[in-house]
Amino acid sequence: MTFTASALVLAWVAILLLALGLAGLLRQVSLLTRQLETGAPGTTGAPSARAVAGAGARTTRELIGFTAPMDVVDRVRHDGADLTVVAFVAPGCSSCTMTLGALAADPLLADGRAGLTIVSTGSCGPATADADGVRRLCCVSQGRDLLDRLAVPATPYLLVLDPDGVVRAATLPDEDTDLGAWLRRAGTPAPLTVEETSR
Repeated sequence: MTFTASALVLAWVAILLLALGLAGLLRQVSLLTRQLETGAPGTTGAPSARAVAGAGARTTRELIGFTAPMDVVDRVRHDGADLTVVAFVAPGCSSCTMTLGALAADPLLADGRAGLTIVSTGSCGPATADADGVRRLCCVSQGRDLLDRLAVPATPYLLVLDPDGVVRAATLPDEDTDLGAWLRRAGTPAPLTVEETSR
């Protein structure tokens, strides 16, 4: 066998091995994608079915239109308000402080058309001080169970619930998020919205 023939055979073997490796990687990606879409392995069903079971994190897009379990809604909803904004925060979180301050300055919350429920992983004292000026304000302290139940990915995290407990909007805000515009879009009866952030 000549050197050229040997090199050609070796090149074809290398191409075959690369193709097999790529096929394996694509299989793993499809399995991971399927797990993200359906929750934990062996768990199937719509996002609402997985939420009650608490199976795995959901994306912000999956939460839109999701009806929260009634026991969760009863803990966070403001009766008589057009909307309830639920802010998941943690003590010592500087971006949580900025988010609550921005929400407190919004006229929708200041005049009481919407209520603000703060779900804190710790005590409520600092969080309620950050949201001073909100007319309809309540706080759930030690609310880690609610974060886990709704699979909240990080703090701060915001949800807007309508009076029936349906998630109208959700976002993981950053310093560039226009929360006033986000709240107005969530309050319109138009299609449910997802706020895309740079994260």
